[in-house]
Amino acid sequence: MPSSPPPDRFQREIDDIIRLAERRLEHQSFSYRMKRSTRRLGNAVGGFQLRLPPAETLGGWALALLLLGWLMTLPFIGANPLVRVLWQPVMALGIILLVLAIVSSLMRGRNGGGSRMWRGERMSYASPYGESLLEKLRRVFRGR
Repeated sequence: MPSSPPPDRFQREIDDIIRLAERRLEHQSFSYRMKRSTRRLGNAVGGFQLRLPPAETLGGWALALLLLGWLMTLPFIGANPLVRVLWQPVMALGIILLVLAIVSSLMRGRNGGGSRMWRGERMSYASPYGESLLEKLRRVFRGR
């Protein structure tokens, strides 16, 4: 009779140790600390949170507003005095949303080819500190 426990118990212990080490590394990262401090600040202020929608949604709204602004410049629609007043703010808002969509699309992190699940937790082979601003700029100008 073997005196040692079955190997999968050892494997579970090793997995637990690895998971704890990964969590400690994540908690030391700058992005985790920023999220935690902004969450605390948000809770102290009263939960006011300004989050932009995804870049695709912003781009869709921007293009819709730009199309609407262009339609307002057509002679048969632009004859209305209210339309003549509104077309410039509509075009400006469309341009601002389009710029926000482009910038947020370029600056968001990579998913790393999808999230992998292991024992019910998401796994990533990327750095626990995330992608730095310099790496994001390199990726943007490299074309990936």
